Amino acid sequence: MSPRTKPPTGNLYLQIWRDPIYVDLLFSHVNAQQWQTLTALAVFINNKGECYPSLSKLKQILGLNSVASVSRRILSLEKVRFKGAPLITVFRKNKKVKKGKLIYSNNTYRINQQIITIFAPHPSLSIDRQLQMEEFEQRKAKLFGPVNAGEQRIDDELTRRSF
Repeated sequence: MSPRTKPPTGNLYLQIWRDPIYVDLLFSHVNAQQWQTLTALAVFINNKGECYPSLSKLKQILGLNSVASVSRRILSLEKVRFKGAPLITVFRKNKKVKKGKLIYSNNTYRINQQIITIFAPHPSLSIDRQLQMEEFEQRKAKLFGPVNAGEQRIDDELTRRSF
């Protein structure tokens, strides 16, 4: 698998900037379908704002019935301008014909990074999170951990009844 087609990693975080939505009223420029499509594309974003998903993968993520539906959504999103810049730029590859069959290449999409970027947490945040989880697991084990049947509780004699 080439680096270009590598699936997104599990530790990728999307960063959606607040000001375009809150201050600049981005949602007045896009409809719900366009926003949904933009965020589906953003799942594949790299640190340059580029992504390379196939239309069939986008179809699956968006829950659509056809690749043509995805293409229409991409075209619609491509036309949207926000503060003079496009939300996405599409770099289309030429279709190739091989033995009478069309071969489609993945398009490249560049997302406006003033709206959505990737966020990689600082390594110290990961360490802090790991320590928090370890502390949580220890507390949970103390509270809900399995009781060792061989251990005798101190108050056992008080709670047992002799018959």
